[in-house]
Amino acid sequence: MKPMFGRLWRVAINAHKTDALHTTNLLQLQFWMVTLMAAMLLIVCSTAHSADSHDSVAHDVNNHDSKLEASEKVYPSRAVQGLVEPLAAGATLHKMALSHHELEAWSFVPKRKDRIEIENRSNITHALYVTYPDGTVVNLEIQIPGDVVSWTVPDDAEGEYVFRCWIHPVIRANMTISE
Repeated sequence: MKPMFGRLWRVAINAHKTDALHTTNLLQLQFWMVTLMAAMLLIVCSTAHSADSHDSVAHDVNNHDSKLEASEKVYPSRAVQGLVEPLAAGATLHKMALSHHELEAWSFVPKRKDRIEIENRSNITHALYVTYPDGTVVNLEIQIPGDVVSWTVPDDAEGEYVFRCWIHPVIRANMTISE
């Protein structure tokens, strides 16, 4: 690497000349810059490839259903973890879908104590949150593709609740709750 930088320095110093040598020096400078960038790219690509290879080998070794991949352990939904509380008496479970960058239109009328489950049907991760009429913000967790998050309508809910995504601000859905 050091000889390459030395050569680049000498070519750059002489690049100010305006004769035929100038064109040669400029071409040499471009050649050495491209060579340096190619070497750096090769280093980055080989490092990324070795990390992928290691992950695939580890996955093959541990693919006995007894261990999950690290990516599957990072953000499991509360439903997957078994942490979702049972529905309150008289409450209804409503299901919604989150496509690439929008929440599907819903056909239900949400009421207090109802639970709303939102399935991520896109191939990207989302991080939904709900803004209450008083400005309170409730995070619904990070949602990897295929994951389901849920929100239970508060007992005292009334007014407009706004669903948004921290990662994709274009996602927005307003839900009015009145009892």
